[in-house]
Amino acid sequence: MPAERLGTLLVPVVGLSGTTYPPGTTVSVRGRGATVDAFVKGDWPSLSWWEFSDGLREDIADR
Repeated sequence: MPAERLGTLLVPVVGLSGTTYPPGTTVSVRGRGATVDAFVKGDWPSLSWWEFSDGLREDIADR
């Protein structure tokens, strides 16, 4: 299983369930490259590199 890391959404994204997740939502990210698999409470939004930032929002705010 690929390593998971936490990320933060930068834009609204829609999961497979049809739920829209707002910017600032914490996601569990798997994979590397132009697109990655992400999970939010068991829902799966496929993300492009520009839709999320690695790390939690609090971590990013401290930079």
